[in-house]
Amino acid sequence: MVNCRSLKAKLNHLRELQALFNQAFEEAIRSGNLEEARALRKQIEQEIKELRSEMITPLERELHLKEQYESQLRILENTSVIETLSTGEKGITGIDNKEYPIPSYQEIRTRIRESKEHEEFLETKADQGFKKLLLVPFGMSLDTLIEKYKQVILKHKQEGKLLATKENPSDPDEQLELDTNEPVWVWDKYNQADKEGKLVYYPKQFTETNHGGKTKEQILQNARDNKGGWNILLVEDLPNIPRQGKGKTIGDKAPRKQIEAGLTSEDYLKLLQENPQYKGEQGQTPEDRIIYAITHLHETNQVIDDYQGKGSVSYEVGAWFPVFRRVPGSCWARANRQAYLGRDVSDYRNRSFGASFVARIN
Repeated sequence: MVNCRSLKAKLNHLRELQALFNQAFEEAIRSGNLEEARALRKQIEQEIKELRSEMITPLERELHLKEQYESQLRILENTSVIETLSTGEKGITGIDNKEYPIPSYQEIRTRIRESKEHEEFLETKADQGFKKLLLVPFGMSLDTLIEKYKQVILKHKQEGKLLATKENPSDPDEQLELDTNEPVWVWDKYNQADKEGKLVYYPKQFTETNHGGKTKEQILQNARDNKGGWNILLVEDLPNIPRQGKGKTIGDKAPRKQIEAGLTSEDYLKLLQENPQYKGEQGQTPEDRIIYAITHLHETNQVIDDYQGKGSVSYEVGAWFPVFRRVPGSCWARANRQAYLGRDVSDYRNRSFGASFVARIN
């Protein structure tokens, strides 16, 4: 990005180039030699392109996107989610044994501006409350990411900083008990599920066959520019999924009702597919939810989805176990003193079970 003084200097330089081009063009008309005019025009176009790429957009300003990006980098480094790769860059090793550097800030800005339609979609989602940036190491083994999550929880407990989810920032701190032998309970079918293709992502329906989802390996293989190892997301900063009647309607240009608990996973998938308020959004994956949990814990010392407190269980409807016919789900189970990574049938309904959606940048 550029500051005002630098921007003014570059604009003055462009004006000087434009004056030179005008002179060269007039000379070209007289002489018929267009070489100098063409070279100056090419230089002007290139400098305009570079200047536009550096200028901060209203969306970046509204989201404090640069600051959020740098904060995410620090969190991922401090929690050892990312490592130094063979290239010297920071990133992850995927389940395919390929290295995936973390996207640069400039790459994220490029993705946002990929098309006018995409940028407008993200602006709409930001207006509707999707203001938190998440960098999700999707290509990483889910088992490895779960282990990182366990270590983060243990560290916070050791430091006396493992707090219940607050409804309001001003609420008093509530220390949580922890089963230090098993800080995260994990359904055994998660083991190797992403590597073995037993877990699929972004299903169109919750069926054993013809679900329309893809395995992690398929997504990594088909990703453009070899960038499939990372999901770059905007999410609502909602550690408590609203219970029925508690969701707010947010958005000036295109009002959107926050997703509330109390529906089935099939209902949430139907909302994504049929309700125009949620057009273009996706259900969260286990990887998305874990990174949000790690981020929120790092920033506030609070867990998320404390359903026996003031939160709700989270269905991750962006993923599906076809063979077992189960939808991933997660929460903080304070009665068991641990985080919980479980599952449920797609037609199960409970007033304290909900879901969260995401807006993808990439």
